Amino acid sequence: MSGPAHRRVQVPPGVQCFVGDEVRRRRAIEDIATGVFLGWDYEEIIPPLFDYADVFEGEALASKTYSFVARDGSVLALRPDFTSLLAKIAAGRLRERPSPLRLYYSGEVVRYEPVRAGRQSELYQMGLEHMGGDARAADAEVVAIAVECLERLGASEFVLALGHVGVFSGLVEAAGLDPQRVETLRERVEARDAAGVRALVHATPAARDVAEGLERLATASGGIETLSAVAPAVAACPKARAALEELRTVVEALSAAGLGPRLALDLAEVRGLDYYTGLVFRVFAPGLGFEVGGGGRYDTLLARFGRPLPAVGFMLGLDRVALLLARQGRLAGAPRPASEPVAAKELRSGIASAVALRALGARIRFGDGGQP
Repeated sequence: MSGPAHRRVQVPPGVQCFVGDEVRRRRAIEDIATGVFLGWDYEEIIPPLFDYADVFEGEALASKTYSFVARDGSVLALRPDFTSLLAKIAAGRLRERPSPLRLYYSGEVVRYEPVRAGRQSELYQMGLEHMGGDARAADAEVVAIAVECLERLGASEFVLALGHVGVFSGLVEAAGLDPQRVETLRERVEARDAAGVRALVHATPAARDVAEGLERLATASGGIETLSAVAPAVAACPKARAALEELRTVVEALSAAGLGPRLALDLAEVRGLDYYTGLVFRVFAPGLGFEVGGGGRYDTLLARFGRPLPAVGFMLGLDRVALLLARQGRLAGAPRPASEPVAAKELRSGIASAVALRALGARIRFGDGGQP
């Protein structure tokens, strides 16, 4: 089937529709995750579905944004991201509220994605933002919440891979690389291509120790001991060294809280939305070829909207979490609750019975299947 007839009965590629058991399973996941957010005293926010397109400016989001022209001529966009929108609200409607602000959300974002397996344009996300307050305490809090969410959902064998973009950016600044070369270098570090990093940085006037530090990042992943292993490679760069110490402070605090087994280090994690400035992390689990969530620190974003505040947040993709739980056998089917049939053969008495039963809280099915 193709053409108009096809469009009448099928949704477009990249969007989704859920019914019955599918919905109940997703609602159960959402309820557990948002219950954890509430337990850490976060307040729910329901932001608008669309806003002015320039709220989502930036290379990482602009290319994924569905925009349209309003009748007054302004350019609007469906939200491709919650963080930018919440930053604007914190600087505007919530400007008079003292920081730190703790806000959580649960809802859909819409992003343009090329049609291919496993990529959706309509995504359901659950997450939170911590704006203001002590940076290291907020970093530790957000990572601890992410771990608790997954544990309460019953996920197993997952790990949060932590990095800090300040290590990479500090070394890049010390190397004096031009922006185009920085992007190429970022791609090679992300690809764990140590030889490619070496070839690129050694062709520049970067100092030898800085070049070696950048090369080391491409292979800097593993357990918590990775922090100590990388330290000598960045010792000559004050900004990179300070970023590594910030990460160490957070990791040691989380380890003291018993969360060490859930943590890994990945200093090659230098991509992501272009507003990240510090701690970054992604959530991985065996059997999936992609992360189920992630987040990080974005200390400069709120300044764009006139309220400079340090901030950190994270999100979990509901669809990906559901897939993970299903593959781990943790997502049991949610049976449809039984209902009491109410006959409608005699309409006046039938509807009166239905209304009376509903007033008592009963689940009913009116008119089809009930006997007089």
